[in-house]
Amino acid sequence: MISTSTRLLDQCTHLATKASTNWLQTARPVEYNPGRNFVLKCCKLKQIGSLGLASEIGKRQPLIELNTEILAAALKSSAESILIKDCNGTILLGSQGVANFYGCSVEELPGRDAYSALPPDLAAKIQERDRITVETGATELCEETWDLGYEQRTLLVSRSAIRGKDGTILGVVTGYKNISAIKQAYLLFEQNQERFLALADTCPVGIFECNPYLQITYVNPEWERIMGLRMSDVIGQNWTQFVAEEHQYLVQQLIEKKGSTRGDDRVDCRLRGKHECMVELSLNRVANLDNHTVSYIGSAVDLTYRLASQLQLREKANLMRDLTSSVPAIIWQMSQEGQCIFVSDYWEELTGKPIATALERNWMDVIHPEDLDNVVAQLQSVLDQQKRSVSFEFRLVGRAGEWRWVLNNCQQLHDTEGRSIGLAGHLIDITDRRQAEIELLQYSFVLEERVSERTMELRRANESLQVEIETRRHTEEMLEEKRSELAHFSRIAVMGRLSGELAHELNQPLNAIQNYVGSLEKILSTSPVLDSATSILKQLNKEIARAAKIIRRTRDFVSTGTHRSEELDLSELVSDTALMLKGEARRRGLTIQIVDNANESLFIGDPIRLQQVLVNLVLNGLEAMVDHDGSDNRAVIELSKTSQRISIAVHDSGCGVKESELERLFDAFFTTKATGLGMGLAISRGIIKDHKGTLTYQPRNSGGSTFVIELPI
Repeated sequence: MISTSTRLLDQCTHLATKASTNWLQTARPVEYNPGRNFVLKCCKLKQIGSLGLASEIGKRQPLIELNTEILAAALKSSAESILIKDCNGTILLGSQGVANFYGCSVEELPGRDAYSALPPDLAAKIQERDRITVETGATELCEETWDLGYEQRTLLVSRSAIRGKDGTILGVVTGYKNISAIKQAYLLFEQNQERFLALADTCPVGIFECNPYLQITYVNPEWERIMGLRMSDVIGQNWTQFVAEEHQYLVQQLIEKKGSTRGDDRVDCRLRGKHECMVELSLNRVANLDNHTVSYIGSAVDLTYRLASQLQLREKANLMRDLTSSVPAIIWQMSQEGQCIFVSDYWEELTGKPIATALERNWMDVIHPEDLDNVVAQLQSVLDQQKRSVSFEFRLVGRAGEWRWVLNNCQQLHDTEGRSIGLAGHLIDITDRRQAEIELLQYSFVLEERVSERTMELRRANESLQVEIETRRHTEEMLEEKRSELAHFSRIAVMGRLSGELAHELNQPLNAIQNYVGSLEKILSTSPVLDSATSILKQLNKEIARAAKIIRRTRDFVSTGTHRSEELDLSELVSDTALMLKGEARRRGLTIQIVDNANESLFIGDPIRLQQVLVNLVLNGLEAMVDHDGSDNRAVIELSKTSQRISIAVHDSGCGVKESELERLFDAFFTTKATGLGMGLAISRGIIKDHKGTLTYQPRNSGGSTFVIELPI
């Protein structure tokens, strides 16, 4: 093995020395050491697959064969990846780049298995390539992709078989160049180049590229259209030869500025090819990392149509000036670039400035600073075709230096093909109108204030009138109530007088009848008569007395005498009331029933007024039962007594009282009857209240009403 390795290394040295004859001029100087042979520094590898190990031992000294020690020292100082291995894949020598890959020093490389540090698939692939090189003895230069597990690398690989002097293949020398970054950069360059060409081919601007010597290397289709020349006709020619002679100095200045990266990058010049046209020319320098010029990329915007349009607009502007000179308004026209190209003569009359001050963009100088941004924004919105027309107001300087208000109306202008070519509009002086509006607004404020004051006065007067009307209405209602009460009391008074007279008139015949009956009783007492006749006379006399009593009580009931309080029996008062109303109940087909649960019902009060209350409550119950068709036809007067109070309850089975009527039930002049006066319950409650008692209403579960009188003992 040692002899084979030595032979292999000697042969590598011989081959390296022989292959180096073409690269002597690039070899680094050698260091001479008489005691240790010659030591060479590594030469640059100029061709993959050949080992550039050579030295110049002195001027015109021949090449010598390098021994193994010199070769190992050269590989150790080399940054290239160079690997020498035998036919079995055992490493004999390697450069520092290989040692870095295996993670060891150059001295530790010999004896290592070249495939052990590689992933299995990659090791098998490299081993197969080495086997082919050994079998065929061919030299191979190829690009390979290695998957190292943690990354993929693209390498440029050279393999050469090492032969002995007898032609036997002793091993393989392999050189590796990592070109992953170069490969990626080249792919990105190709992609960017494709994008650039795709963009340039569709760009509506003429684009050309030239080398540092200004020779054209590419033009796009728009440049061909502008010049009328094909790319094949201009490749390699100096692009400045297509610039008109009078504009050569402009282009030269542009190139010089681009070389020093100073100055503007646009000029207007005339180009001459098959066609002649004015263009807006721009030029950009492309430099490498060392700031050396690599190429120039330029663009050319065709101004022919724009200049023709502007010329046409100016011609039309002159015609428009003649037509608008007598119009009392500023008529103006603006190009698509925002430059004023026409104003009418009224400009001078309004502003006192010559027309030239309005052309181009000088018109901005006469606009009030606070209005300028709005004016520019409004005009730009129409130029950008965001709006078809606009109307707005702003201030500009007048003839006397004062600020005058103007109304601007403008809209888009289009050519015959419908393309926007600018704006047209007119300015009207509205200063007087604005002043009138301000004065009118001031008058309006004054008028509104006066109207507000007058409205407030009218509102206060109206409120006062409403109060007066309400007071008058309330007074009239009170008067109407008093009139009703007065009429009611008048009728009661008339009825009282009539009742008194009627009782007086009835008492006379009753007294006469009673006297006759008494005389008849005396006559009959002296002569034998039937007992039945005597009984009839007694009964007749009793009825006459009862009739007299009724008339007397009726007269007392309606009398207008003073109130008096006396001890009375409430049970007797209830019986007398029932007797008084018995005929009325019979006439209505009803009956009156008395339920007396009080053993003793003595009370000190006014019998006439208390009887008035009972009569009113019983009559109300009878009337309610007549209007309501019920099965029970009785009005019940119930007396009861406790240790502190005597209660008199009047029950009926009538229609009852609605819930909505309960609050006003005891109010004066409130009635649910068509012919009622609405005073009965109110007067009754007042009478009971005078006797320190209460009068309340209670609905009955079986239907009807109950009025309860409670009097203190």
